[in-house]
Amino acid sequence: MFRALFGVIFGIFFIVITGSIILEAFPQLQPLWEEFKNIVVSLYESSTVKYGTVVTVLIIIGLVILFGTSRGAKR
Repeated sequence: MFRALFGVIFGIFFIVITGSIILEAFPQLQPLWEEFKNIVVSLYESSTVKYGTVVTVLIIIGLVILFGTSRGAKR
């Protein structure tokens, strides 16, 4: 349990650090990143209005599990 929690925290930290390095190296991506954040916030807010907070959080968790467990195409 502790190991999994540590892995999640480390993964979030890694994504944040990597994202900040990429945005510093390529400043022209900043408007694209802002637009992406606006789209995600808009989707979250519309989902919260339509389904409620609990169901929206469950949908997000389900999507994370779905993408995390997918193996891709087998060759």
